[in-house]
Amino acid sequence: MIKYSVIVPFHSNSNLLSMCISSLEKSLDSSETEIIVVDNNSRGSQIPADLNIQKRCKIISIKENLMYPRAINLGAENAKGEFLIFCDADTCVTKGFETALTNALNDDSTGYSSAKLLNMYTNCIQEFGIASSYYNFPHPYAGRPANFELTSENHSPLAGCAACSATRRSLFLQAGGFDEKLVHSYSDIDLCIRLKNMGYKTVCVSDAIAYHCGSSTTGSGMSSSLKEDTKGIFTAKHPDIPISITEYIDRSCELILRKSGCINRNYFVLDCSTIANSNLYMDRIVENLHIDETEKIRFPYKQRDAACVDYLNFIPFFIREYKVPILYFVDNFNSFKNNSLWKNCREGHNDIVADRNANIEFMTNIT
Repeated sequence: MIKYSVIVPFHSNSNLLSMCISSLEKSLDSSETEIIVVDNNSRGSQIPADLNIQKRCKIISIKENLMYPRAINLGAENAKGEFLIFCDADTCVTKGFETALTNALNDDSTGYSSAKLLNMYTNCIQEFGIASSYYNFPHPYAGRPANFELTSENHSPLAGCAACSATRRSLFLQAGGFDEKLVHSYSDIDLCIRLKNMGYKTVCVSDAIAYHCGSSTTGSGMSSSLKEDTKGIFTAKHPDIPISITEYIDRSCELILRKSGCINRNYFVLDCSTIANSNLYMDRIVENLHIDETEKIRFPYKQRDAACVDYLNFIPFFIREYKVPILYFVDNFNSFKNNSLWKNCREGHNDIVADRNANIEFMTNIT
Protein backbone atom coordinates (compact mmCIF):
# COMPACT_ATOMS: atom_id res chain seq x y z
CA MET A 1 0.00 0.00 0.00
CA ILE A 2 1.30 3.43 -0.95
CA LYS A 3 1.51 5.80 2.00
CA TYR A 4 3.44 8.70 0.49
CA SER A 5 3.04 10.18 -2.98
CA VAL A 6 5.86 12.67 -3.50
CA ILE A 7 5.17 15.10 -6.33
CA VAL A 8 8.20 16.81 -7.84
CA PRO A 9 7.46 19.48 -10.48
CA PHE A 10 10.44 19.83 -12.82
CA HIS A 11 11.21 22.49 -15.41
CA SER A 12 14.99 22.70 -15.77
CA ASN A 13 18.35 21.97 -14.07
CA SER A 14 18.70 18.21 -14.02
CA ASN A 15 21.59 18.41 -11.53
CA LEU A 16 19.28 19.78 -8.85
CA LEU A 17 16.60 17.24 -9.78
CA SER A 18 19.08 14.39 -9.37
CA MET A 19 20.11 15.72 -5.95
CA CYS A 20 16.45 16.03 -4.93
CA ILE A 21 15.53 12.49 -6.00
CA SER A 22 18.60 11.01 -4.29
CA SER A 23 17.76 12.76 -1.02
CA LEU A 24 14.16 11.51 -1.22
CA GLU A 25 15.31 7.95 -1.81
CA LYS A 26 17.62 8.10 1.22
CA SER A 27 14.81 9.28 3.49
CA LEU A 28 11.80 7.34 2.21
CA ASP A 29 10.92 3.65 2.37
CA SER A 30 10.48 2.63 -1.27
CA SER A 31 7.91 -0.04 -0.34
CA GLU A 32 5.41 2.61 0.78
CA THR A 33 6.40 5.50 -1.48
CA GLU A 34 5.91 6.63 -5.05
CA ILE A 35 7.84 9.56 -6.50
CA ILE A 36 6.02 11.35 -9.31
CA VAL A 37 8.09 13.74 -11.43
CA VAL A 38 6.00 16.09 -13.54
CA ASP A 39 8.31 17.04 -16.39
CA ASN A 40 6.76 20.47 -16.88
CA ASN A 41 9.04 21.70 -19.66
CA SER A 42 7.99 24.01 -22.48
CA ARG A 43 11.20 23.24 -24.44
CA GLY A 44 11.10 19.45 -24.35
CA SER A 45 12.38 17.11 -21.65
CA GLN A 46 15.71 17.96 -20.07
CA ILE A 47 15.93 14.84 -17.91
CA PRO A 48 19.09 13.04 -19.09
CA ALA A 49 18.64 9.32 -19.65
CA ASP A 50 21.81 8.49 -17.69
CA LEU A 51 20.17 9.66 -14.45
CA ASN A 52 17.91 6.58 -14.63
CA ILE A 53 15.11 8.65 -13.09
CA GLN A 54 12.64 6.93 -15.40
CA LYS A 55 13.36 3.66 -13.59
CA ARG A 56 13.24 5.21 -10.11
CA CYS A 57 10.19 7.44 -10.47
CA LYS A 58 6.90 7.77 -12.27
CA ILE A 59 7.39 10.39 -14.99
CA ILE A 60 4.57 12.51 -16.36
CA SER A 61 5.95 14.30 -19.41
CA ILE A 62 4.27 17.45 -20.65
CA LYS A 63 5.38 19.21 -23.83
CA GLU A 64 4.24 22.60 -22.63
CA ASN A 65 4.92 24.51 -19.42
CA LEU A 66 1.69 24.08 -17.47
CA MET A 67 3.08 26.26 -14.67
CA TYR A 68 3.44 25.20 -11.07
CA PRO A 69 -0.16 24.84 -9.79
CA ARG A 70 -1.32 22.75 -12.76
CA ALA A 71 1.80 20.57 -12.59
CA ILE A 72 1.15 19.79 -8.92
CA ASN A 73 -2.54 19.11 -9.57
CA LEU A 74 -1.67 16.77 -12.42
CA GLY A 75 0.68 14.87 -10.15
CA ALA A 76 -2.01 14.64 -7.46
CA GLU A 77 -4.53 13.30 -9.98
CA ASN A 78 -2.13 10.44 -10.73
CA ALA A 79 -1.15 9.79 -7.10
CA LYS A 80 -2.21 6.79 -5.01
CA GLY A 81 -0.79 7.62 -1.58
CA GLU A 82 -2.64 8.54 1.59
CA PHE A 83 -0.43 11.61 1.90
CA LEU A 84 0.73 14.00 -0.80
CA ILE A 85 4.19 15.47 -0.29
CA PHE A 86 5.08 18.40 -2.52
CA CYS A 87 8.80 18.70 -3.11
CA ASP A 88 10.33 21.23 -5.48
CA ALA A 89 13.08 19.90 -7.71
CA ASP A 90 15.59 22.28 -6.11
CA THR A 91 15.15 20.93 -2.59
CA CYS A 92 17.28 18.44 -0.70
CA VAL A 93 15.37 16.76 2.12
CA THR A 94 16.84 15.34 5.33
CA LYS A 95 16.20 12.00 7.00
CA GLY A 96 12.79 11.71 8.62
CA PHE A 97 11.27 14.82 7.05
CA GLU A 98 8.24 12.87 5.78
CA THR A 99 7.49 11.41 9.21
CA ALA A 100 7.68 14.84 10.83
CA LEU A 101 5.41 16.39 8.19
CA THR A 102 2.77 13.66 8.26
CA ASN A 103 2.82 13.27 12.06
CA ALA A 104 1.61 16.88 12.21
CA LEU A 105 -1.30 15.84 9.99
CA ASN A 106 -2.39 13.21 12.51
CA ASP A 107 -4.06 16.06 14.35
CA ASP A 108 -7.50 16.20 12.71
CA SER A 109 -7.48 20.00 12.92
CA THR A 110 -4.33 20.26 10.76
CA GLY A 111 -4.78 20.25 7.00
CA TYR A 112 -1.37 21.28 5.72
CA SER A 113 2.18 21.00 7.04
CA SER A 114 5.39 22.54 5.77
CA ALA A 115 9.08 22.07 6.48
CA LYS A 116 11.70 24.42 7.82
CA LEU A 117 13.51 25.45 4.63
CA LEU A 118 17.18 26.32 4.90
CA ASN A 119 19.28 28.18 2.37
CA MET A 120 21.56 25.53 0.92
CA TYR A 121 24.50 27.94 0.77
CA THR A 122 24.28 29.66 4.17
CA ASN A 123 22.40 27.10 6.31
CA CYS A 124 20.19 29.97 7.43
CA ILE A 125 16.40 29.95 7.55
CA GLN A 126 14.81 30.69 4.21
CA GLU A 127 11.24 29.82 5.12
CA PHE A 128 9.45 28.77 8.28
CA GLY A 129 5.96 29.98 7.58
CA ILE A 130 4.41 32.88 5.69
CA ALA A 131 2.84 35.85 7.46
CA SER A 132 0.79 38.81 6.22
CA SER A 133 1.29 42.56 6.55
CA TYR A 134 -1.29 44.38 4.45
CA TYR A 135 0.24 44.17 0.95
CA ASN A 136 3.14 41.78 1.54
CA PHE A 137 3.77 38.26 2.77
CA PRO A 138 6.96 38.30 4.83
CA HIS A 139 8.83 35.20 5.97
CA PRO A 140 9.29 35.42 9.76
CA TYR A 141 12.89 35.08 10.94
CA ALA A 142 14.31 34.55 7.44
CA GLY A 143 18.09 34.85 7.51
CA ARG A 144 18.47 33.54 11.07
CA PRO A 145 20.63 30.48 11.83
CA ALA A 146 18.95 27.10 11.44
CA ASN A 147 18.81 26.65 15.22
CA PHE A 148 17.33 30.08 15.99
CA GLU A 149 15.33 29.63 19.16
CA LEU A 150 12.09 31.20 17.89
CA THR A 151 11.93 28.46 15.23
CA SER A 152 12.64 25.54 17.57
CA GLU A 153 8.98 24.56 17.95
CA ASN A 154 6.07 23.97 15.60
CA HIS A 155 3.79 26.91 14.99
CA SER A 156 0.68 27.73 12.99
CA PRO A 157 1.23 30.57 10.48
CA LEU A 158 -1.03 32.08 7.85
CA ALA A 159 0.49 29.71 5.28
CA GLY A 160 3.36 27.35 4.62
CA CYS A 161 5.64 27.27 1.61
CA ALA A 162 4.78 24.51 -0.87
CA ALA A 163 8.44 23.80 -1.72
CA CYS A 164 8.48 21.02 0.89
CA SER A 165 5.05 20.40 2.35
CA ALA A 166 2.38 17.78 2.88
CA THR A 167 -1.37 17.24 3.06
CA ARG A 168 -3.79 14.34 2.95
CA ARG A 169 -4.64 13.45 -0.64
CA SER A 170 -8.36 13.24 0.11
CA LEU A 171 -8.38 16.72 1.63
CA PHE A 172 -6.33 18.23 -1.20
CA LEU A 173 -8.78 16.89 -3.78
CA GLN A 174 -11.76 17.96 -1.65
CA ALA A 175 -10.33 21.50 -1.51
CA GLY A 176 -9.96 21.55 -5.31
CA GLY A 177 -6.16 21.45 -5.36
CA PHE A 178 -4.05 24.47 -6.18
CA ASP A 179 -5.76 27.35 -7.95
CA GLU A 180 -4.40 27.11 -11.50
CA LYS A 181 -5.09 30.78 -12.19
CA LEU A 182 -2.34 31.70 -9.70
CA VAL A 183 0.38 30.76 -12.16
CA HIS A 184 3.25 32.80 -10.75
CA SER A 185 2.97 32.49 -6.97
CA TYR A 186 0.52 32.67 -4.05
CA SER A 187 -0.95 29.23 -4.80
CA ASP A 188 0.31 27.82 -1.48
CA ILE A 189 -1.00 30.81 0.48
CA ASP A 190 -4.33 30.53 -1.32
CA LEU A 191 -4.62 26.83 -0.50
CA CYS A 192 -3.83 27.41 3.19
CA ILE A 193 -6.45 30.15 3.39
CA ARG A 194 -9.07 27.92 1.75
CA LEU A 195 -8.21 25.06 4.12
CA LYS A 196 -8.52 27.44 7.06
CA ASN A 197 -11.98 28.43 5.83
CA MET A 198 -12.78 24.71 5.83
CA GLY A 199 -11.69 24.44 9.46
CA TYR A 200 -8.09 23.25 9.03
CA LYS A 201 -4.92 24.96 10.20
CA THR A 202 -1.43 25.02 8.70
CA VAL A 203 1.53 23.88 10.80
CA CYS A 204 5.22 24.59 10.22
CA VAL A 205 7.20 21.62 11.51
CA SER A 206 10.54 22.44 13.11
CA ASP A 207 11.88 18.87 12.83
CA ALA A 208 11.12 18.60 9.11
CA ILE A 209 14.26 20.05 7.52
CA ALA A 210 14.94 20.63 3.84
CA TYR A 211 17.51 22.68 1.96
CA HIS A 212 16.14 24.86 -0.83
CA CYS A 213 17.78 26.67 -3.71
CA GLY A 214 14.70 28.54 -4.94
CA SER A 215 12.97 29.49 -8.21
CA SER A 216 13.93 26.55 -10.41
CA THR A 217 10.52 24.95 -10.94
CA THR A 218 8.59 27.68 -12.69
CA GLY A 219 10.95 28.33 -15.56
CA SER A 220 11.97 31.41 -17.45
CA GLY A 221 8.50 32.41 -18.61
CA MET A 222 7.84 34.53 -15.55
CA SER A 223 7.42 38.09 -16.73
CA SER A 224 6.93 40.94 -14.28
CA SER A 225 3.49 41.59 -15.79
CA LEU A 226 2.48 37.97 -15.16
CA LYS A 227 3.64 38.33 -11.57
CA GLU A 228 1.57 41.50 -11.15
CA ASP A 229 -1.47 39.87 -12.75
CA THR A 230 -1.19 36.87 -10.43
CA LYS A 231 -1.00 39.10 -7.38
CA GLY A 232 -4.06 40.98 -8.64
CA ILE A 233 -6.03 37.74 -9.00
CA PHE A 234 -4.98 36.64 -5.52
CA THR A 235 -5.81 40.00 -3.92
CA ALA A 236 -9.25 40.09 -5.54
CA LYS A 237 -9.89 36.57 -4.26
CA HIS A 238 -8.73 37.35 -0.69
CA PRO A 239 -9.28 41.08 -0.01
CA ASP A 240 -9.46 40.85 3.80
CA ILE A 241 -6.48 38.82 5.00
CA PRO A 242 -5.80 39.67 8.65
CA ILE A 243 -2.37 41.00 9.62
CA SER A 244 -0.28 38.30 11.29
CA ILE A 245 3.29 39.66 11.21
CA THR A 246 2.66 41.50 14.50
CA GLU A 247 2.73 38.27 16.53
CA TYR A 248 6.24 37.58 15.22
CA ILE A 249 7.34 41.14 15.96
CA ASP A 250 6.09 40.69 19.52
CA ARG A 251 8.10 37.47 19.97
CA SER A 252 11.27 39.11 18.66
CA CYS A 253 10.81 42.06 21.01
CA GLU A 254 10.32 39.71 23.96
CA LEU A 255 13.49 37.83 23.00
CA ILE A 256 15.73 40.89 22.71
CA LEU A 257 14.40 42.29 26.00
CA ARG A 258 15.00 38.98 27.73
CA LYS A 259 18.55 38.72 26.41
CA SER A 260 19.59 42.34 26.93
CA GLY A 261 17.88 43.00 30.24
CA CYS A 262 17.13 46.60 29.25
CA ILE A 263 17.01 48.90 26.23
CA ASN A 264 18.03 52.55 26.03
CA ARG A 265 15.09 54.88 26.53
CA ASN A 266 15.57 57.28 23.61
CA TYR A 267 16.13 56.20 20.00
CA PHE A 268 16.47 57.97 16.68
CA VAL A 269 14.41 55.96 14.15
CA LEU A 270 15.80 55.59 10.62
CA ASP A 271 13.53 53.88 8.10
CA CYS A 272 15.62 52.53 5.19
CA SER A 273 13.03 49.98 4.06
CA THR A 274 11.30 49.84 0.69
CA ILE A 275 7.87 48.78 1.98
CA ALA A 276 4.84 51.05 2.13
CA ASN A 277 3.63 49.97 5.56
CA SER A 278 6.84 50.33 7.55
CA ASN A 279 5.01 52.25 10.30
CA LEU A 280 3.12 49.06 11.17
CA TYR A 281 6.44 47.51 12.20
CA MET A 282 8.14 50.53 13.73
CA ASP A 283 5.18 51.59 15.87
CA ARG A 284 4.87 48.03 17.19
CA ILE A 285 8.59 47.78 17.96
CA VAL A 286 8.73 51.17 19.68
CA GLU A 287 5.75 50.22 21.82
CA ASN A 288 7.04 46.76 22.74
CA LEU A 289 10.57 47.92 23.56
CA HIS A 290 9.23 50.84 25.60
CA ILE A 291 11.38 53.41 23.82
CA ASP A 292 10.80 57.03 22.84
CA GLU A 293 11.47 58.36 19.36
CA THR A 294 13.67 61.45 19.42
CA GLU A 295 13.19 61.80 15.65
CA LYS A 296 12.14 59.69 12.68
CA ILE A 297 13.47 59.92 9.12
CA ARG A 298 12.46 57.85 6.10
CA PHE A 299 15.38 57.19 3.76
CA PRO A 300 14.45 54.15 1.63
CA TYR A 301 17.07 52.08 -0.15
CA LYS A 302 16.77 51.63 -3.92
CA GLN A 303 16.42 47.83 -3.97
CA ARG A 304 13.96 45.48 -2.25
CA ASP A 305 15.52 42.89 0.08
CA ALA A 306 19.11 43.81 -0.79
CA ALA A 307 21.51 41.25 0.70
CA CYS A 308 24.33 43.75 1.12
CA VAL A 309 24.15 47.53 1.54
CA ASP A 310 27.07 49.93 1.97
CA TYR A 311 25.52 51.91 4.82
CA LEU A 312 28.56 54.11 5.28
CA ASN A 313 27.97 55.64 1.85
CA PHE A 314 24.20 55.32 1.86
CA ILE A 315 23.19 56.88 5.18
CA PRO A 316 23.75 60.67 5.37
CA PHE A 317 27.07 61.31 7.14
CA PHE A 318 25.62 63.57 9.85
CA ILE A 319 23.55 60.67 11.21
CA ARG A 320 26.77 58.82 11.96
CA GLU A 321 27.56 61.36 14.65
CA TYR A 322 24.24 61.10 16.50
CA LYS A 323 24.80 60.59 20.22
CA VAL A 324 21.53 58.72 20.77
CA PRO A 325 21.18 55.11 19.64
CA ILE A 326 19.58 54.42 16.27
CA LEU A 327 16.74 52.03 15.50
CA TYR A 328 17.16 51.07 11.82
CA PHE A 329 14.26 49.53 9.95
CA VAL A 330 15.39 47.74 6.76
CA ASP A 331 14.18 45.03 4.41
CA ASN A 332 16.87 42.53 5.37
CA PHE A 333 18.72 42.74 8.69
CA ASN A 334 21.67 40.75 7.29
CA SER A 335 22.40 43.66 4.94
CA PHE A 336 24.40 45.05 7.89
CA LYS A 337 26.85 42.13 7.89
CA ASN A 338 29.64 43.67 5.83
CA ASN A 339 29.58 47.11 7.42
CA SER A 340 32.48 46.98 9.87
CA LEU A 341 33.43 50.64 9.46
CA TRP A 342 29.87 51.88 10.07
CA LYS A 343 29.67 49.63 13.13
CA ASN A 344 32.96 51.05 14.41
CA CYS A 345 31.63 54.57 13.97
CA ARG A 346 28.55 53.66 15.99
CA GLU A 347 30.32 51.58 18.62
CA GLY A 348 28.88 51.84 22.12
CA HIS A 349 25.52 53.29 21.06
CA ASN A 350 23.43 50.09 21.30
CA ASP A 351 21.96 50.55 17.81
CA ILE A 352 19.18 48.11 16.91
CA VAL A 353 18.29 46.72 13.48
CA ALA A 354 14.81 45.44 12.60
CA ASP A 355 13.51 44.12 9.29
CA ARG A 356 10.28 43.27 7.49
CA ASN A 357 10.60 39.58 8.42
CA ALA A 358 10.28 40.47 12.12
CA ASN A 359 13.98 40.08 12.88
CA ILE A 360 15.20 42.42 15.64
CA GLU A 361 18.83 42.42 16.71
CA PHE A 362 21.53 44.66 18.12
CA MET A 363 23.66 45.84 15.20
CA THR A 364 26.89 44.63 16.84
CA ASN A 365 25.51 41.06 16.88
CA ILE A 366 24.99 40.95 13.10
CA THR A 367 28.23 39.37 11.91
